[in-house]
Amino acid sequence: DHPWAGFSSFMFGLALRYRHGCSQETKSLPRWLFHCGRFLANDSESDDSSNRREPWDFLRFARQSSRFVSLFPSKPSSRGKISPGTLLWKAGDISNNDFEFAPLDDVVMGGASFSNFDTATGKWKGRVTSANNGGFVGIRSTPLVDYDLSGCQGIEWTLAGKETDIRLKVVLRDSSEFNGISWSTSKDTTQSPAAVGSSFQSLVSLRIPFEKQIPTRFAKIVPDQPAFNSGSVKAFQLTYSKFEYDGALNPKFQPGDFDIQLLEIRSY
Repeated sequence: DHPWAGFSSFMFGLALRYRHGCSQETKSLPRWLFHCGRFLANDSESDDSSNRREPWDFLRFARQSSRFVSLFPSKPSSRGKISPGTLLWKAGDISNNDFEFAPLDDVVMGGASFSNFDTATGKWKGRVTSANNGGFVGIRSTPLVDYDLSGCQGIEWTLAGKETDIRLKVVLRDSSEFNGISWSTSKDTTQSPAAVGSSFQSLVSLRIPFEKQIPTRFAKIVPDQPAFNSGSVKAFQLTYSKFEYDGALNPKFQPGDFDIQLLEIRSY
């Protein structure tokens, strides 16, 4: 399970998807023309839809991908058996956080969506578009950890922001394989006005019970999987996507700018 092995598998899969074509989350690539050191999408114009083509930002693809690969990977952080109510991550608490978040958008599969994450504040913002058969933005934890959450029922994400009526997908991973099973839960944000810092925003709590998670890969449900291994949680991920599961679309997806702030993650 060396990270390079997982990433090599990821790149090989990318090449196959480029060759054969596809149209679902983390599995969508248009046909490309390589010219002057970059890929360019087919030239066509339309509204914000999968038919729209925009230039592929190869440099951004390389920057995002490189955040999840290390030539000299360290041993994953472990805290022993974690109790309910334990703070797992907090915005700005760099000295105590075992991991940070980095963007992982549809650019890794040829899309044109983009996002940025500020570690100090937890602010995640950008633009999501269906162009180039894409339609998702995400943040994923790095480096890997090894958390024993077997004594807990789930985790709780606390968010703030202007996006008060969207559907997010929360993902946990119990494998160090880069493209391993994504244990997913779709959650609608709810409105609960609260003062956050100096601004009046919506405070959102997303509780993710381990037993309700759906095993997926590339937005497709993978049946007959062993139960989620809460005793060995490796990574955390948050996605705002056009896609739900098995070809279904997110009914609360809206292309355009988004602005979300991740405040903390706790066990419960």
